[in-house]
Amino acid sequence: MTISLDSRSISKAREKYLEFIISMKGSSSDFFLTPNSEASPYARCFAVYGYYLLNEKIDDQGILAKRIHDDLVKMKLNLNLSVNELRHNKPYMQLLTFSLSALKILEALDEYPLADEIVPLIDLDVSEYLNNSGFARGVPRSGNQAMFIAILLIYTNNLGFDNELKLNEWLSLHIKTINKHGFWGDFKTMTHLQFQNGYHQYEIFEYLNAKEVPWAVASDNTASLADSDGHFAPYPGGGGCYDYDAIFLITTNPESIKKHYQLIIKTAKKILSEQNPDGGFCESHYIRPRSLQNFTKSLNHALNASGKAKVERFRQTLTLLRPKYNRIHTHWSEYSREWSESNLWDSWFRMLTLARIDVALKPENSNEWGFINFPGIGYHHSLDLRKRD
Repeated sequence: MTISLDSRSISKAREKYLEFIISMKGSSSDFFLTPNSEASPYARCFAVYGYYLLNEKIDDQGILAKRIHDDLVKMKLNLNLSVNELRHNKPYMQLLTFSLSALKILEALDEYPLADEIVPLIDLDVSEYLNNSGFARGVPRSGNQAMFIAILLIYTNNLGFDNELKLNEWLSLHIKTINKHGFWGDFKTMTHLQFQNGYHQYEIFEYLNAKEVPWAVASDNTASLADSDGHFAPYPGGGGCYDYDAIFLITTNPESIKKHYQLIIKTAKKILSEQNPDGGFCESHYIRPRSLQNFTKSLNHALNASGKAKVERFRQTLTLLRPKYNRIHTHWSEYSREWSESNLWDSWFRMLTLARIDVALKPENSNEWGFINFPGIGYHHSLDLRKRD
């Protein structure tokens, strides 16, 4: 029996998500990551993404754009790092690339091109940079670093800088080092680390419509890690990043969509069922509080895996029992959020996951979602069918 996705459920989730974004608004240009956090420049970007994804009007665009620019410049001054140190500083590189996408949405890149911030960063040897990051070995965060630099190269190439050789080198190095699972690193079996880290390079592959990329292999191996709920994290509840990364990989390839049709619907239905009453989404409902029920779910989660993924899940189960992980700590806010606490990051990722599934099942729905016409997170290949500006 073929199962389907109820469009009314998607519509209701969109309405509730919009309510959550609005509730996270402070002043005309401030947004809070969670109901209990302080305002932050990261949260502002996530709110802009959320409004745009829902095709909702964004008020105070000029004020938002100026604050995005000013906060990025302020962060750089406060860090007081060398150019090379900045390239490897994840909080800065994240905010830089997040800001570019947000300014694109706000149609403010002409006014705030951020050239002074970006041009020094791309004056580098691409091979040396990638090799030092350990990308071919699948070192954690190497995928992030590779995506950051590729975004800057693509963006500045469109500004008139000739980065074709560097981009071709980036592509060539990645494609020739792909392992048998479709990712990077010397792994005998498929792992969560491989797709969660390697997803970032596939974002660039999609944007550039790169050839000779084993989409089907990568998506099949990623799909093999789905748990009984349709989540993809090494712990129960999915996690916004893990679920989005996995669904991104599975829904970009038409063959994979057909092959994993029932899986992606299961994922969508589970995510819809986990939306919090305030309209937001969280990292996971199954890590805290510590309880026999949650521990049993984590244990079964590990036992039902195979290969190295089983080891990953057991390690995560034990690690997350430590008091250190009672709350989630990130550089997006000084406040450390609870695992089940709604926040703008997980909420955007969950809705972006639902958007990709919706369009995978009904391509004609692509216009109902505001995918970002810019390299990196939030882009969708359906934009290739529209005019790129």
